[in-house]
Amino acid sequence: MDLFSATCRIVRTLKEAGHDTWIVGGSVRDRLLGVPVDEIEEFDVATAAHPAQVEATFERTHAAGKAFGVIRVGVGPHWLEVATFRTEEGYSDGRRPDKVEFATAEEDVHRRDFTVNGLLWNPDTDEIRDYVGGRADLDARRIRAIGDAEERIREDGLRLLRAVRFGAWHDFELEPATLDAVRHHRACLANVSEERLRDELLKMATRPSMRHGDAWRLLVETGLAPILLQVDPDAAQVADDVRVIAALTHRGLASWLAAATRRACPAGSPPAAWRSYAERLTQRLRLSTDEHRALADLLADRARYRDLDPARPVRLRLAATRPDAARHEDLLAAEGDAVRILDILRANRETHGSERPIPLLDGRRLMAAGLKPGRGLGRALRRLRVRQLSGALTTSEQALTWLGLAASDD
Repeated sequence: MDLFSATCRIVRTLKEAGHDTWIVGGSVRDRLLGVPVDEIEEFDVATAAHPAQVEATFERTHAAGKAFGVIRVGVGPHWLEVATFRTEEGYSDGRRPDKVEFATAEEDVHRRDFTVNGLLWNPDTDEIRDYVGGRADLDARRIRAIGDAEERIREDGLRLLRAVRFGAWHDFELEPATLDAVRHHRACLANVSEERLRDELLKMATRPSMRHGDAWRLLVETGLAPILLQVDPDAAQVADDVRVIAALTHRGLASWLAAATRRACPAGSPPAAWRSYAERLTQRLRLSTDEHRALADLLADRARYRDLDPARPVRLRLAATRPDAARHEDLLAAEGDAVRILDILRANRETHGSERPIPLLDGRRLMAAGLKPGRGLGRALRRLRVRQLSGALTTSEQALTWLGLAASDD
């Protein structure tokens, strides 16, 4: 059973039990935009049934969100959230309501964030119920807060980023009052957890339906960028940033962040400064270990890539064969002013291959040849590697001979 079939079974079962029940939210929006139901990744169900009634209707349930009127229901291999129609009051923590009361479908819709996410769908009859003008906003490609925009945005700080994401989504635009509300309440972003911030940025950076560069433009225009990424964007450079981000072909969060923040440190800053900045972003956004490593390398090594010198073949070879070379070169290509470097790197790979050669000697062979463990061993390995990559040494016998000569020179 697929996810959509499981969702329809839940809706049908609750309706047959006498409870007004609908599919609601982003899945309805996506379906009206032409996304096939088998490509929609998440469905939300809203119902007049109270949590206890939902639990009594289905054999497999989980009550983790029961205090907020949400029960998880298992159908086949799938678990879906079934939420009782409700109203909410007070958001002391900037995320969760202080008070929840069960309500009607229309009242439930009016607590939601944007009109395009406030549509109800009966999958059996294909009826769409619209209490907030969501269909008209979909047709106009407009993202508009439901009701009072200031109040909607203030209720949950994550809506600041959701507004930006939807404003850069497909060919949609933010409605002026909603855009103003995001600007006015940008300080509410401080109340949002690091994990939720990262998840929203990941969607902005990677989803194919996004205008990825425009997401950055909106973050700057709304004043969210300094709060979110600890950077002070230069308004005069934003158009270029948008161009670079849009030109990226590697759609990962690290690449998006590196393109957006590549001016975060002053020109000429050492790699250590960039790695320190990447560490701060990692803490701010709870980036994964892989994301942190990729971001730090992209930022810290960007200048090294741009300054590669064909007269230094070892550095060139190392750059051309590093495991993440494609990500670095993608950023260079997106920036558009390092064509010569890219040509040199490609030519190097065409001549010498795209893989680094296996080291001619390892630590065990060096110790067997008489070197003792310690710094001297490590230094010898590094020197051998440089000579090998430069083409001066091509066999292990040559390496051992050279090492004996080098040791006598020391």
